[in-house]
Amino acid sequence: MRPNKRLLLFTFLTIFQLTSLTPPSSSNELSLRLQLTHIDAGLNLTVHELLRRAAARSKARIALLAHIRKREGQAPIFWGPKNKYAGEYLINFDVGTPPINLPFIVDTGSTLVWTQCNPCHNCMRQPVALFDPKNSSSFSKLSCSSKQCLALGPEYSSNCSANLDCHFESLYADGTETSGYIASEEVTFHYSSESPLSVSKFAIGCANVSSGSLANSSGIAGFGRSTESLVSQLNITRFSYCFIPFIPIKQTKPSHMLLGNAAFSSSKAQSTPLLPDNNFYYVSLKGITVGLKWFPLRPGFLWNKKGGSRGTIFDSGSFNTFLRPEVFKVVRKAFVSQINLTVTNEKLTAEYQLCFNTSMNPKKIPKLVLHFDGANMDLPRENYVVYDAKKKLLCVLIAEETDKSAPNIIGNFYQQNMNVLYDLKNQRLFFGPTQCDRL
Repeated sequence: MRPNKRLLLFTFLTIFQLTSLTPPSSSNELSLRLQLTHIDAGLNLTVHELLRRAAARSKARIALLAHIRKREGQAPIFWGPKNKYAGEYLINFDVGTPPINLPFIVDTGSTLVWTQCNPCHNCMRQPVALFDPKNSSSFSKLSCSSKQCLALGPEYSSNCSANLDCHFESLYADGTETSGYIASEEVTFHYSSESPLSVSKFAIGCANVSSGSLANSSGIAGFGRSTESLVSQLNITRFSYCFIPFIPIKQTKPSHMLLGNAAFSSSKAQSTPLLPDNNFYYVSLKGITVGLKWFPLRPGFLWNKKGGSRGTIFDSGSFNTFLRPEVFKVVRKAFVSQINLTVTNEKLTAEYQLCFNTSMNPKKIPKLVLHFDGANMDLPRENYVVYDAKKKLLCVLIAEETDKSAPNIIGNFYQQNMNVLYDLKNQRLFFGPTQCDRL
């Protein structure tokens, strides 16, 4: 936990008000049920097309996360610019007065909530009109000296005088940049059959310089661990999500994200500690089992070290699961030795390096179990194996990460049909098998 985080959080939470809501406590906390729409829903894509697009998004994301790790302690970095395939799941909520409904990418790997605002120069294409601050009576820019900007942290308020805007920027290894300012605005959430929940004086970023693509969204909803994130601003102590399998996409039901008192852990849930970090949800991965073989990881190899480049994160925004080369090679060798099929150089995409030739979808595949500190994730076959009948390929979906600055990632494909709960009060992560389409 970073220095003075509790003080910053307390200061920030006292300067915004919740309309139609009593400030939550451990026994009296808001309850929100939000729908999650997959980025590729409704596109009628083949398995190969879905995987190709998912792999491209994951590749772009791992590059960004590596860049974030290299720049820790410097200017804040958010999703945006050059990422042609940003995000995996979308939520919608209203911004402004009168309210304008906008789609946002859910991102547990970033912190700020931001949208593109008019006027916007060379902006990313989005499915709805740009939010226009001039049309909102509840909109006001925040200055660097404002209490809200100061509460967000020195990365927003430093290096500018009192009369300048509280600002943010996204920086990338290729020099691409998106930037804007922080404003105070009203946001409104619609859920179930209850009355809408309105939150006034919510700190939201307005991007007015950007380029690239935001897929089907207008911006990012950061669910990370800093003061400016959506969960911090709502002052909730827990949230959960449950992803409905989407390969192939045949169902029309949305997945769900539950906030505050609505969040729950399944009856078969296990838990592991969340390790300290300013942004990401790190866990301690201690070993991996393939079939009947257990491979322990040497101490410190895949768990977070302050200031280091290693660690394992749970991430809603990445489809792929990435492992460092040393571990990937061991896991790959174990699968090859236990699957009685011919390994092929042909791949569904370049990222999937563990594929087998077969004209039939075999019933027996070695189990894959991820061992965390105090919890075991026993993955069902459909969470790590894909069969493409057209190409006659069986692929184990695990990817090698060679960038030494990138964290290891447990992607959302591995998390399908699992209720994943982030307990922020007790700093624990819960997960357990759940039929997500029945929630």
